[in-house]
Amino acid sequence: MYRHKEKTLKCPQCNRRFIYDYEVKSHVSNVHTQSRETFQCEICDFTSKFEISLKTHMVRVHTKDFLYKCQTCDKGYTRKSELESHEKIQHQGVRHVCQHCGKGFLTERAFTKHSKSHDPDHIEKVFTCHLCSVVFRSYTSHNRHMKRHNGQLPGYVCDICGKRITTLQSLKFHKRTHTGEKNYLCGTCGKVFIRKQALVTHTRVHTKERPFQCLVCSKRFTQKSSLNIHMRYHTGERPYGCEFCSKKFVTNTLLKDHKCKANG
Repeated sequence: MYRHKEKTLKCPQCNRRFIYDYEVKSHVSNVHTQSRETFQCEICDFTSKFEISLKTHMVRVHTKDFLYKCQTCDKGYTRKSELESHEKIQHQGVRHVCQHCGKGFLTERAFTKHSKSHDPDHIEKVFTCHLCSVVFRSYTSHNRHMKRHNGQLPGYVCDICGKRITTLQSLKFHKRTHTGEKNYLCGTCGKVFIRKQALVTHTRVHTKERPFQCLVCSKRFTQKSSLNIHMRYHTGERPYGCEFCSKKFVTNTLLKDHKCKANG
């Protein structure tokens, strides 16, 4: 879990406290210093009462001469803290880390829900479909599943195979699986893809880029989904269970490959 640093630096003119020295200087300049001078950008119409704001503007908008640059995607930042935040969120896909098992989460809501699972007195609420016995962890997922049974799920129907698609954009990409249309070409090996994201992921085969890192063992992956599956080996989570026996698996593929004697 990431903790906030303590605000130990006090403003010399008021009771406000800050973490970094530059924040104190900025606060004094912005709040306690009387100045009528206006700083004007020489390239565009941007103006500011503060020189530091003009310097930041010049770097971010015009010169792009960033002091801190991401080694993965080359994005630049004027502060080190901004770069660190970018790397954790965009390339590690993590904003909150469980101190018990090391599992990472993008949202505080998901993190809080997960944290309860480590409480020995916690009983997880689940929703079971009375038609096919599939179990869901949220009411929203269960409700959406039931609408599929009842034919109430809004969306679009593929006129080729009859599959129901939730959005028009998804239907557009789905139809390409029938037509064979692939508009995204890899410039290195010539392989083509239906979706742009699939091309981006494939390109990492050539660049050897692995932007998603496990916070437990530091192993890196080309896809976020691969990292999610890998984390299950650390947490012990096995969401795919056999309906005929008690065995559970980390992926649906392993479940499908499972040969259950109870099922013949």
